[in-house]
Parts: sequence; structure tokens; C-alpha cells
Amino acid sequence: MDEFNPYAAPEAVPPPLTNSGSAEATCWRDGDQLLALPHSDLPRYCVKCGRPALEYRKRSFYWHSPWLYLLILLHFLVYLIAALAVRKQAVHHVGLCSEHRKRRLNFIMMAWSSLVPLFGCFLFDSGAVIGLGILAFLVMLLWGLIGMQILKPKKIEVELAVYRGVSTAFLARLPRYPYRRD
Repeated sequence: MDEFNPYAAPEAVPPPLTNSGSAEATCWRDGDQLLALPHSDLPRYCVKCGRPALEYRKRSFYWHSPWLYLLILLHFLVYLIAALAVRKQAVHHVGLCSEHRKRRLNFIMMAWSSLVPLFGCFLFDSGAVIGLGILAFLVMLLWGLIGMQILKPKKIEVELAVYRGVSTAFLARLPRYPYRRD
């Protein structure tokens, strides 16, 4: 009786992923996503365009389940403590070319300069000016924080980190992930 049993254990279990030291063995592509071991180095190319990287720095990435954002409804401080307690971390050396490095620095400057309309609006007694200053602060801050991200963690686990926001040229340099995730 050679019938297919969907509940049977798989016959071949993929071997555990290991950090062998080379970037080709520690990071892969899976569609438009970058998969990497949580504490491995990425290839020395810009993750935004695939050109050789001029800046190659160690970066930490954090992730927690999106369901945790529901705690904001309870209280922001409760969310903050829970997020810091359960977040998962991955550390990589990540490369950026000079163009994308400058662009990232511009977004960082935008986030910092968002304080100008916030403090400037309180020089006036008009409620409309204060409202516009606070709105400008929030828009500039969020735009700067989102734009300065290098990689966007989709999920970080003990054995694998998954990222979005990587260029197709960078991903084309990587091998396909041997164990397709569903």
C-alpha cells in the first residue's frame, strides 16, 4: 500500500543552516526577499542598487510580531516594554554606495530638522499655526524615519532573518534559497 499520507513526517529533513564565513553560504534570495543568517555579513555591494559599496558598516536590525502593536491601544508604555522584551535581533555588515549613503543622510537630516517646525510653531499664539507646526513635525519625522531604513525586516528568527527593500540587482548576485519557505 503505497498511498500518499499528507500527515506523515517528511522523509528528508533539510540540514541546519550554518555560518561558514562566506557571504554566498550565509545569504540567499527568495523572490524579492533577502534571507540571511542573523549574524552574518552581506556581500560588499549596495543593497539598494547592487553597485560596489563604498560604505560597509555593521548594523543591527530588530523585529517583533506585528500583533504586538495592538498593545498600543492599551498603553504606549506597555507596548514599548513588551516590544523591548520580545524583539529579535540580527546583526549584519551592510553596504551602501555613495549615492544611497547621501540619500540616507538626507533622510536622517530631515528627521532631525523636523524639530524646527515643532519648536517654531510655539512662537505664535494662533492655534492654526501650532496645528500646522505639529503636523509638519509628524510628517517630516515619519518621512525621515521611513526613508533612512536600509533594510526592512520582515521576520527575524533564531536561524534565519528575512528582509524586504533590497534591489533586484543585489538579489541577482545571490544564490536561490535551497529550502523554499511557504
